[in-house]
Amino acid sequence: MSEQDRKRWDERYLNDPGGAEPTPILERYWPLAPMGRAVDIACGNGRNSFFLAEKGFMVDAVDISTVATERLVGRHPNIRVHCQDLDSWTIPAEHYSLVLNVRFLDRRLFPMILNGLKPGGVLIFEAFIGREKADYCLEPNELRRAFSDLRIVYYEEKRLARRHADRFEQTASLVAIKGDG
Repeated sequence: MSEQDRKRWDERYLNDPGGAEPTPILERYWPLAPMGRAVDIACGNGRNSFFLAEKGFMVDAVDISTVATERLVGRHPNIRVHCQDLDSWTIPAEHYSLVLNVRFLDRRLFPMILNGLKPGGVLIFEAFIGREKADYCLEPNELRRAFSDLRIVYYEEKRLARRHADRFEQTASLVAIKGDG
């Protein structure tokens, strides 16, 4: 990403701050994760970070948007906000009990996500499957293949409502647990 990307996302969050409710897959599957550190990759307005912080996790909320991250600073003592370009961000090894990646895709992060989970840690990942092959869209079954080293407890590809149908056909959702070693 670049400064141009930061400006684009800043403008998006100025015009549409997004909803306040956490994503349904997180609400359903967060209890599988051992309590500890969590990371919300491309956290946007922080709705999922705030949810996890309220549940007791220490959350690293990471996003490129200055507008989004500034709104999140100070909202909860369990949230550490990182305004960071994800193209240059790295995930520390065996650092997180829960890794959350919702509606963001950077395949470069896949091996770091695997490595960044502690044994017993949970990955919750949801991204778009596009009509055309694109850097920001998954291919069918790509998430399942990318994280096949984890124990997959939930996987679904489903059609989207009309709201996103102009650009995306489906989402892929995955919940998986890292083995003990």
